[in-house]
Amino acid sequence: MSGRREEQFEAPGKDSFLDVVANVVAILIILVIVVGSQASQIVVTKESARQQALAAEGGPQAEVLRAEAEAQSVESGVNELEQRLNRQKFELSYRQAERERVQLLVTVAEQRLAEYRNQLSQAEQQKYDLEQELLASRGELQKLSQPQAGGKPPPIVLQHLPTPMAKTVFGTELQFRLQGGRLAYVPWDEMLARMKADAQQQVPKLRDSPRAEFSLPVINGFGARYILRRADLVLQTKVGPARQGAVELEKIYFVDAEQNLGQPVSQALLPGSELRTRLSTLRPQSTTVTIWVYPEGFDDFRNIKAELFKLGYLCAARPMPTGHPIGGSPDGSRSAAE
Repeated sequence: MSGRREEQFEAPGKDSFLDVVANVVAILIILVIVVGSQASQIVVTKESARQQALAAEGGPQAEVLRAEAEAQSVESGVNELEQRLNRQKFELSYRQAERERVQLLVTVAEQRLAEYRNQLSQAEQQKYDLEQELLASRGELQKLSQPQAGGKPPPIVLQHLPTPMAKTVFGTELQFRLQGGRLAYVPWDEMLARMKADAQQQVPKLRDSPRAEFSLPVINGFGARYILRRADLVLQTKVGPARQGAVELEKIYFVDAEQNLGQPVSQALLPGSELRTRLSTLRPQSTTVTIWVYPEGFDDFRNIKAELFKLGYLCAARPMPTGHPIGGSPDGSRSAAE
């Protein structure tokens, strides 16, 4: 009986003890939370007071720091913009070089087609012209047959220039160079005349050398150099073939003796320009203007050609690769005018 009474007496005591412990722990937790909140508030208050004190004491220094930060931000933006511009410039230069190569190939192909046509008979030439016109008409018909998106198509302006097929140049020929947006007169005939006179005096120098190069005086801002070489000619005689020594021209090429030769294209087409002055003394029916065109000048060449057509003159193009000088050789071909 006594044991049972003790158990009944001790059971309520254990529960009360656990309740007390739980209450104490809860109170401690609440105290920790309260103390931590007050501590953080104190820290924030002190930091705010410290920043206000620094702003009050070191106002100019804070302005300097903000200005430096803004300057760094602006500099970063400028650097990024410059990088974008450099990438765009590279892309544009690459596309321009690609376009120039394609335009050069197209012009060379047109010139070779013209030379091929000149080798045909008259009947074959007429047949060739009809085939070209048929191909062009089919191409135009195919373009017109395609459905146009976005409503009414824009008008197409066609520039018609007669004599579309090239023909070999004979008669008077004026030669110009179109490079860097400037049109310069090339003293071709004058330089060839000087070369013929000078070559007669230079022939003895080839006795000890199979090949030699010589210079010519400057004419209209252009100098020239030419190369002579020894050659063995085979002549047919009554007793059979015989060899005979001779001197022949290998090539002649022009060099710039002055900078910025010629006139800008916009000025070269105006009255009083060198082009107009030289053409004024020549008949359009027997005169052809040959232009040595470098890749960057094809657009200007089309404008010059259209202007010459208005004046009644034929125009021939001599496409030139970038960096190659104007020149000729006995194996070269004559210009083909349109």
